[in-house]
Amino acid sequence: MRRVDVAIRAGLTAGAVAMAVALYAANVWLGNLNQDEGWYLYAARMVRKGHRLYQDFHFSQAPVLPHVFALLTPLWDWGGVLGGRLLNAAFGLAGAVLAGALAARLASRPFRYAAAWTAFLLTAGNVYHSYFTSIVKTYSLTAFFLTGGWLALSLCAGPWGLLSAAIGGVLLALAAGTRLSVGLALVFGGLYLLWERRRINRWSWLVFGLTGTATLVVVYLPIMVRAAEAFLFGMGLHIARAASADGSIWLLRGGSLSRLARGYFPMLALGVAGLVIWYLAVLASRHPQERQGVGRLLGLISATTACIGLLHWMPPFPYDDYQVPLGPLAAVVVSSLFWAAMASCAGGKEGPAPRMTSAVMAGLLLLAAVAAVSSPINQEWFVIGQDRFWVRTKPRSDLARLREAAEWVRQHCPPDKPLLTQDAYLAVQAQRSVPRGFEMGPFGYYPELPTEQALRFRVLNRELLREALSSGEAPVAAFSGYGMALAAPAMTPVPDAERNSFFALLEQKYERAAVVPYFGQNHTELILWRRKTPPPAHVRPQVIEPMETAGAGS
Repeated sequence: MRRVDVAIRAGLTAGAVAMAVALYAANVWLGNLNQDEGWYLYAARMVRKGHRLYQDFHFSQAPVLPHVFALLTPLWDWGGVLGGRLLNAAFGLAGAVLAGALAARLASRPFRYAAAWTAFLLTAGNVYHSYFTSIVKTYSLTAFFLTGGWLALSLCAGPWGLLSAAIGGVLLALAAGTRLSVGLALVFGGLYLLWERRRINRWSWLVFGLTGTATLVVVYLPIMVRAAEAFLFGMGLHIARAASADGSIWLLRGGSLSRLARGYFPMLALGVAGLVIWYLAVLASRHPQERQGVGRLLGLISATTACIGLLHWMPPFPYDDYQVPLGPLAAVVVSSLFWAAMASCAGGKEGPAPRMTSAVMAGLLLLAAVAAVSSPINQEWFVIGQDRFWVRTKPRSDLARLREAAEWVRQHCPPDKPLLTQDAYLAVQAQRSVPRGFEMGPFGYYPELPTEQALRFRVLNRELLREALSSGEAPVAAFSGYGMALAAPAMTPVPDAERNSFFALLEQKYERAAVVPYFGQNHTELILWRRKTPPPAHVRPQVIEPMETAGAGS
């Protein structure tokens, strides 16, 4: 390859990496807060302190993420939610790198670099994917294990085939231990090795099955022995959300697909272009042997992605971000098919000249840049909302505002005392604990659950919540718009009269001390309460941040 071609490729690689790092940095600091971040990080801290998931406190996800973050506590605990985001973003970037490596394995030799570069760009260079693998959810770690597992299986034909099969089994089982729905990948991985046993290694499927099973046993058996009922109770939260009575579930599912297509538009556009190019190449080819095959491994990866994606799409509330863990695998499929189609269009395995390949890659980088600039997520970095035609902008990022509120909590709540709140990310950032039953915020409030069951499952019912509010144990309370507003498991709104009665109980022992407007997820108002001291003195609430007035900008 000529020196100028090497320089062009180096420039394209630098551009893709720079875009990825810039997007992840922006999403880590400027990305909107999400309630889930607090629950996962708080659970990790509890595990680090020796508490057991499900048995000692309520948790509604698979167990691997809290244990991984507990193990890596020194890497993130220093910064609270910021530290957790940085660690999660590292897993997100690593997943994109693994996607590039897997795409290179599946591409023909002349296109390995182009396929790897494209798969990386479609994930790490995508604002939507970058945001949801920066905030602390299960998506980033799941994608890392899932993509790494398939990469290991792609190496089973090499000299270290049995070791690769073993690693693949462990990683795919860990993915299932992070998010249960991706457990289907274990089935497809086993089918691939069984089908290819004569070509790669006749025992690879057995090694894969044994290591995968052993990992699942390590992850789930202790839980099923000690706390099976509580575990199943937590998992039931995901299927208990009732669809709306007006039959709009298909509207919700259609909206989910629409938002997903918008979020991953470059990937969708490249996939459509690849199919068109492939079809034209097949029509033009007179020699079937010139058409590029994609292989059984790519077919099974495609089937895995499609089946898990369908499973994520079927719940009553099919959030489009449920599909984010599949983003790297989808990028592998799209980039592999696209460059195979390019080779077919050029009439053989050698494909187009390096200059033409670089020109196509430059066009893809431009497409990714335009999609990134036009993403609505960018607007959410700086804009709170709109009052008629006046835009409300953020004076500081959500994360900066969380840190300010947490500093107030640290000043007024001693380290050995709990913070009474359902906003777990505030407790995480302030380095404070929450009372028992508050670990998962609104997702831990089951108003109709009998008290005996609520105590057994470590959640709150109506009686226990009222008791916690009236006890006055915590020196500080903090409630945003999510506070005492949602009822599990269907996550329906708490009636206004009942919610008002909760705050009336709170006011018996606490007084308003500070107000933080536009706080946290969806920018509700956070009210900070301080326990009254006898005799109670009337103190005008402090406003940490004055309410912004609407500006005339747009």
